[in-house]
Amino acid sequence: MRKQLRRVALFTCITAALAFGSQAAFAHESHKGGGEGGCSEQKQQGPGGARFLKKMARELGLADQQKNQAKALLEKGRAAHKPLLDALMTHRRQLQTLVHSGSADEAAIRAQAAKVAAVESDLAVQRAQEAGQFLALLTAEQATKLKEIQTKRGEHFRGFPGCRQEQEP
Repeated sequence: MRKQLRRVALFTCITAALAFGSQAAFAHESHKGGGEGGCSEQKQQGPGGARFLKKMARELGLADQQKNQAKALLEKGRAAHKPLLDALMTHRRQLQTLVHSGSADEAAIRAQAAKVAAVESDLAVQRAQEAGQFLALLTAEQATKLKEIQTKRGEHFRGFPGCRQEQEP
């Protein structure tokens, strides 16, 4: 009887360790926004990464001049994003520290969350401006094809953990 009880206890411990360990690993990956099962290739290599640009250039059939202009936009955007991304990371860490501090100071948490939101808003505006500049480089046919690609990828990744797709009514 004791031997059976030991086996059951051991089995339970191993099962619990595997379950909680895999959840923690999955949560870590989805929090980073990349890795296997992540939302998009863009996140795996950073927004607008070089591989992403090459793939888009191939899929859209960009001319050499368009490729060079897109690369210049990418580099300019990367430089512009760096201070904002650094600030965002700092503000998010501070928010996590407040949330997990145990004191639950609502005013401080709300103030820190507002800082995070402000930086995210600034980044969203910059990215929208860059997207407009990129679209201006494209021909009408290439812009249409880009929209088709985005729609197709949005459908493919719908339901993946970490993807923020708008829910259809």
